[in-house]
Amino acid sequence: MNLQKLFEAQQVLDEHIMNEHPVQENESRLAKKILALQVELGECANEWRGFKFWSKDQEPRTAFEEICECPHCDGFCSNNDDHPRNYVLEEYVDCLHFILSIGLEEFTFTEFGETNTLPVRLELTKQFQSIKYRNISTQFLYLFNSIGYLTDSILENEMTMPSEAFGYYVETVRMFVGLGEMLGFTLDQIEAAYFEKNKVNHQRQEEGY
Repeated sequence: MNLQKLFEAQQVLDEHIMNEHPVQENESRLAKKILALQVELGECANEWRGFKFWSKDQEPRTAFEEICECPHCDGFCSNNDDHPRNYVLEEYVDCLHFILSIGLEEFTFTEFGETNTLPVRLELTKQFQSIKYRNISTQFLYLFNSIGYLTDSILENEMTMPSEAFGYYVETVRMFVGLGEMLGFTLDQIEAAYFEKNKVNHQRQEEGY
């Protein structure tokens, strides 16, 4: 998965969205992105269904047909049996959009009496190892937890040093990639699905979404 390529594509989309939806006075766009990530992560878990112990239907929604009834196919609809709709992957790449967008944000911190501004993704390297816990339910829980620590460090300034913010972001990305692997997605599948949804998101902005 080419992180630089993904960040560049997300930057273009973020600028498109910013042109259509400028930041309002006293608005924290970063806070909204983090909340959006958490909402999308919950939707991904909902489509996975593995935590629903009260239901006999715990099969992940990864191969379901849906006839496209919209005027423009959203990139995931299918009219044939060769291309089933993968709802879990759809929600997963929605999360990826917000993870990348958060990484493109900058946060301000004071160190040694000086105020500095740096991008959240600063220490995210091209090569990193995914983090995976013992099962998917636990993976979701710890990923939510990591996002919470990231929020504290870049929004509430509860960090003792800027490296904590960078560390929490890298940890979140590593755990998110690990989740994708546990859900059965390859990095190539994730990247391809991201660019498909990226096109849809641009189209939505052009259509006044």
